Amino acid sequence: MTVKGGFTGLHIPVFKTFMEQFVYWSWFSNSLYHGAMGAMQGMNMTQIYDRIADVLWDTQVAQWTFWIPVQLLNFQFVPVRHQLNVVLLTSIAWTALLSAWYPPEEKSDEEDKKVDKA
Repeated sequence: MTVKGGFTGLHIPVFKTFMEQFVYWSWFSNSLYHGAMGAMQGMNMTQIYDRIADVLWDTQVAQWTFWIPVQLLNFQFVPVRHQLNVVLLTSIAWTALLSAWYPPEEKSDEEDKKVDKA
């Protein structure tokens, strides 16, 4: 796509980063992350939707702050055959940051009593 688009030099990593961050991946992956975490924490669909609505924009901004520099450097300096390795290793740090920023919500005493009775 970069060749057909006529991108050369520094325009290539900028184009690739733009496509990755703003067009096809980040909104979906962040929504999926928060939805899956909510489901694993026992939230119902309304609570999951509310969680995603509450945190998606902040997560997006954090992702752009974190990933745009990583991907610009990756696309500019890392050979294509190793770019996936950079992303996979960096994803470990990104997922750890998400887990630290959005820990499981504490259950109230009433919810704990419901679980104990069941």
